[in-house]
Order: sequence, then structure tokens, then C-alpha cells
Amino acid sequence: MSLADVRAALNAELSATPEYYDFKVLKSERDGSLWRVTLEPGYVFAEGQRPGAASATALLDDSLDGASAWWGAPVKGGASVLAVVAEDDQLVLQNASSAPPPADHLIRLYPTRFLNAVADAWWDTAWAGTALACLPDLSRPQTVEAGPALTGSPFRWLRAAQRQALRLIGHSSAFLWGPPGTGKTTSLGVLLAEYLDTRPHARVLLLSTTNHAVDLATLAVDKALQKGRREPLRAGVQRLGTRFDAAAYEGREHLIPTEDTALIARLARAESQRPSARDATALKAWADRVAALRDELRASSLKVLQRCRLAAMTTTRAAFTLKSLRELSADGEPPFDLVVFDEASQVSLAHTLALMPLGRARLFAGDPQQLSPVLRSDDRLARRWLGRSAFAEMPTTGASVALLDEQSRMAAPIGHLVSELFYDGALRVAADVAADWRAARQRVLGDIGADVHVHLHRVARDGGWSAHERGPVRRESADAIAALIAQALTQGWLAEELIVLTPFRAQRALIRQCLRAHDVPDTVRVSTVHRAQGSEAPVVLFDPADGAQPFLQGEDAQRLLNVALSRAQAKLVVFVSPADAAGAFLAPLVRKLRLAADTRTAQPLEELAREPGFPASAVGRRVTAGRHAGEVVRASTDGREFWLVNEKTGVEQRFDTGFWLQRAAAT
Repeated sequence: MSLADVRAALNAELSATPEYYDFKVLKSERDGSLWRVTLEPGYVFAEGQRPGAASATALLDDSLDGASAWWGAPVKGGASVLAVVAEDDQLVLQNASSAPPPADHLIRLYPTRFLNAVADAWWDTAWAGTALACLPDLSRPQTVEAGPALTGSPFRWLRAAQRQALRLIGHSSAFLWGPPGTGKTTSLGVLLAEYLDTRPHARVLLLSTTNHAVDLATLAVDKALQKGRREPLRAGVQRLGTRFDAAAYEGREHLIPTEDTALIARLARAESQRPSARDATALKAWADRVAALRDELRASSLKVLQRCRLAAMTTTRAAFTLKSLRELSADGEPPFDLVVFDEASQVSLAHTLALMPLGRARLFAGDPQQLSPVLRSDDRLARRWLGRSAFAEMPTTGASVALLDEQSRMAAPIGHLVSELFYDGALRVAADVAADWRAARQRVLGDIGADVHVHLHRVARDGGWSAHERGPVRRESADAIAALIAQALTQGWLAEELIVLTPFRAQRALIRQCLRAHDVPDTVRVSTVHRAQGSEAPVVLFDPADGAQPFLQGEDAQRLLNVALSRAQAKLVVFVSPADAAGAFLAPLVRKLRLAADTRTAQPLEELAREPGFPASAVGRRVTAGRHAGEVVRASTDGREFWLVNEKTGVEQRFDTGFWLQRAAAT
């Protein structure tokens, strides 16, 4: 746990993160003032890696919007990426200094390297020492002078666990664990509203991982202040940065640091009018108009930091503006009384520690059972400091940890499935869920009955890697999804009520193609799972594409599965092939659903152990084994061991035959 270790971890991750990607050009053509460059699907070269090795991770994606492009032949030139049309393997370039290269030449893309700002903080030795000294506080938080207790009295609707979470204030580090649908963001808004009200001079820095998440958290605080009749405090909450969703701030323009409130409305209107990337001229005009409006907002941010009581921004922006944040305090003391990390399970430990000294106390809100920080390197130190979040250091019990255990998103069968698979059965449907909430989740989808909330759609063919598509794909499930959605739209479902999730961008592109072939409107969302955390929809269709991929193995894969399943409110449809059903990624889910439909009476294992031929005689039978229940699925050839599939988790458990023979003899 030394500074050298953290720096080595950062170096390993930076080395594993390509500084650029080279794509081979099929053709370049002018489109008004822009250029449209079509790329060869199978050729991707990542800096520092052998050709083709990065094809799974360097796929064209809208995450490359804003990247810098460069080419060296026939004439040197550069441009910025205005948009990516992933389905057509195209880049839309603006401000090109020369014509992009023709066929068979290379074009190089430089994505933004956000980790550089975190690395800069750790190479500031004085600051790095202070940051590293914060590490023990995560697992052993101290009691701090916190002022008046937060009671939640204006919010009578708070559930017991939400009210308990208000007591987290008072610890130097505290953890608000919010599984899906438990109202974590709402609880955080109430907590911060009361904190600002009961501590008139306190200042808060509210951070989250994405601009969308920052918007949600900021709006939650403002709504809580409004509902709690604390109107004078609302002007002190400010959302910094220009990449916010302008439409979300309608009627709440005071949260954006500008004196021209009409500017927010103009920006919202402009953003809602984004044209298709296939219309390059219109896209260029739109991008220029939006950029100009955002430039008007940018100038006032620093002044706002000095006077507001709650500043909200992304963790990335906080790293890039760390020097400015530190300078808010002239006496060397932390500039904020409380730093809040929302969606903290996705922020690496190194990134978190670099920002922790900004606050006298810290609160981490999130869910360690959902997505963890993205990591490229397999280096041991990189996994320790960059592949884990602050939740990895969280105390197992104690007053500094609060678990929200009632959810009001998922229909009971979906919620029960998620609870048993990922939360040891702790998650349950909230007691205050109204009858109309339940009724709204009783709807027919295609041939799936109204009372069926979890459905496995079997497909015959397994998915596989496609060099042409640059990733795992499965045509059969993509076609089935398109057909089901087209049918659902004729049954009264709205496009915005449906979301399709898949782990792979190649499959996402294929699904979008199939939807267009079925004349499904573009308003049906198709997303990778990583981009879906924080969202929800009445219907979720999850397509693993190829459950045997190495990417879908291990703990991180199970977190991804949790995110995918827990987005659903009413219907969850999972597309499963034979290989998917047998593989580690989906086998527990498939087994659990099978056993849930098994009506056989379970027999005590002690009774079966008295039968001749045990344990082979017990294979295929439904049993209880102490506090466990499930089905015996196999026995070792020598009979010394046997395996039971747990009906709650779907996981295989190994049992010792001799132990159960002795137990049977003693009863």
C-alpha cells in the first residue's frame, strides 16, 4: 500500500490503454463541409498491440465522438470526429485540414485519455501522500462532529432503511448501498437537502460517474429542497459542466450557472433536434449551434464554485479541475465539508482517493453488486487500485453502512430472481407499493402471458465471433428480438417502453439493423449493458449473443448480468442458446428458473442417504440438505462426493457423501 504501488498501477493501465487506434479506409467522400470516411470492418490496430488484438475493444462506438483524427498519407492532415455511424462503419469528420485518405490507407483516432488527470494527481507527491492517508478511513471510519441529527421529518414516506441512511452523516467515511430500484438517488437527495438545511455554513461537492448520473443526483437534491419547503436553499445548488441534459432542467434553470435562463431552454430545444448522422450537412449545423450555446455557459463555472453551497460535477471533471477545487481553501483545510461519490462502485480506488482529501467527510452511494470500474490491464497492482472501488474497502457491518432493502421497480418475480442471485435474498418488494403499480406490470407481450414476468426465449444456434462485425454476434436472436418488438408495438406497447440490452457492441449494431428491417422506429433503445446502468424500462430484452465469450466470465460478468436483469419493471425476456444455458454466465439463471417451476416435493437428504446406491440414487431428485434445497445433479465416479444445484442461487454446491451417511445413521 505504497505510493509507488499506485503509480505502478497507473503506469500499467496507461500502458494497456492504447493512445490511438488505426483503421483502414475503404473510401472517403466529401459531404458538404464534412467528410464521411467508411472503414474496413476487420482491420483495427491499437497502439502497443499486435494487429487485430484490439478488435474486441476498439470497436467503432459513439464513445469516439469528439476524438481527434490524423492521417499521414497521401497528404498529412487532421480533423475531429463529429459522429460515428457504427452500423455503417463510418466516421463523420469536421474541420479537416486536408482531404482524408482514400482506400487502403490508414486513419488514426486518438480518444480522450481520462486517466491522465488521475495520474497527474498521484504524481503530485504532497497531494498523493494526503490521498493515500485516506485509505484506512474507508474500512475503519471515524466518528466526526456532524451537527444536528437528520430526521427526515418532512418526508414521511421514507422507508425504514431510507430513514436509517440519514444517520450516515457523522462518519468520516460512510456507505449508502442502494441495490436496483431501492430509491438510492431519492434517498441521497433527501439526505443532502437536510444536510444543507441543518448546517447553514456547510459546503458539499456532489460527484458522479456520468453526466446523466450527475443530472439525476442534482435534480434529486433540488426536488427534495422544494418538497421540504426549503426554497431559499435551492439557489445554492449548482450543476457545473456543459454536458448536461438541458431538457431535464426545464423549470429548474436556477441549477445551471448562467444569468440567462432562456439559454437553457434554447439549448434543450437545440439538443432535441439532433439530425441523423447520415445527414452530414444538417448534423454539422446542429453541432455548431449546440457548441455555441454551450460556450456561453462555460465562462461562469469558476465564479460559481466560489459561492455555491453544493457543486455537482462528474468525477472526471473533478480530476481535471482538481487544482481549482483545491484552491477554494486558502488555509490548507479541505474546501468542502462533505464530498459525495454517487455511483461510487464504478469509480476506481485510485480515482476516489485522489479526490477524498477535498472533503472533511465522504459519503459513497452505489451498489458493489453492479458494474465495477472499467479496467484494461491484467497487472496485479492495476487490479488492486484501478479495478476495485471504495466499496471493496467497505466495513461488513456497522453504523457507517446502510443497505436499502426495499425495491419498487421490478415486478415481484423479477425482483425475487435478482435478490436471490445477487443479494442473498435481502431485497424485497416495498410494502408501500400500490395496487396500480402491480396492475401496470400485468401486460401481454407477444405470446408471453400477462402474468409471466420472466421468460427464457430459446434459440437453436449459438453465437460466435465475427471478424466482419468485429465482435460476437448471433443473427437468430437479433431477428427474434426485432420480430417480438414489432409485434409488441402492434399490441399497444410504446417504443420508449422497450429496451434491448446486449454485452457486445457488434450485436447491438446487428440488432439495430434487424429492427430497421422490421420498420421498428429508432426510438426503441438498443444499448450495451455498460451504458444502461441507471436506466429502467417496462420491458427488457437481454441478448448475451455468445455467453461463452471470455468477457462473460467471472465476478465482473455477474455484475453485468445483474445490471441487465434489474432494468426490467414488468417483463424480462432473456435469449438463450444451448451453449448459453450450459455456460458459467447464464447457467445459474437457467437452473434457478427451471427449479422454480419444479413442483416435486423435496425429500430430506438424510432419508435418501439410507437408500442403497447413495449418492448415485439421489441424482435427479429434489432434496433438502439442512438450510439448502435444490436438485442433486451428479455424483463422482467413486461416490465420495455429489453436487446439488441450489434452488435459490442456481449455483452447484459440492457435498461430502461420508458426512451425509453418518448423519443418516445417527437419525
